[in-house]
Amino acid sequence: MNYKGGVGKTATAVNLSYNLSERGYKTLLIDCDPQGNASYFYGKYDEKKKSLTGVLQGMYTLETAIRRTKFKNLDIVQADRKLEFVKIYSPIELKDQIHQLGEDRYDYVILDCHPTFELYTKIALVAADLCVVPVKLDQNSINGLAFFDEHFQDILDLAPDCEYKVLITLWKPTKANKIGLIDLVNRHQYPIFKSLIRDCASVNYSTYRRMPLRKCRSTKNACRDYNDFTDELIQEVQ
Repeated sequence: MNYKGGVGKTATAVNLSYNLSERGYKTLLIDCDPQGNASYFYGKYDEKKKSLTGVLQGMYTLETAIRRTKFKNLDIVQADRKLEFVKIYSPIELKDQIHQLGEDRYDYVILDCHPTFELYTKIALVAADLCVVPVKLDQNSINGLAFFDEHFQDILDLAPDCEYKVLITLWKPTKANKIGLIDLVNRHQYPIFKSLIRDCASVNYSTYRRMPLRKCRSTKNACRDYNDFTDELIQEVQ
């Protein structure tokens, strides 16, 4: 989650979800973005099907909106464009719906958010235990991180155990990037994953093919980086 677009939020969500499922973890990906990019990536965007919008409107339960992907251990709840206009009556609605699935249903639930602080984003953050904040080391993205940090305090009022941690994406070993990273660590003191996701054309190729990096570009740097990040996240939440 970051209020700056183009930093790899959906790429992170879809590759993390797949990597977890490939490791044998039962994983649910919930698309919380009206654009539905994660849903489209996994071939599950269909406005005639049940979606997160209907769940939040109380038309049906989260359980009934779950659909299988073609990958073992990986399910999805799709978003659609109507999510942007949904009326939400409780900020903990999604959290409650996830809990109703039962502790043994999934090992991980991944929420792909929209880069704005709309109510549908807020309820996703409230439902999370850990918010991954992808950041590209440019000034606009760093400003978006500061904006997120400010609004995250509102989330803590409803979910006091929720935490966030920064994931550096689109990394290049340039002087400017190195200075930006040092600035985040030393001056701002944001919590940051050790893993870095390198800037790599294979991510765009994966998106175009609508296949996780492990399935289409397994030898590329970005795939290795997302593998490392997945391992680090597993250790973080255990």
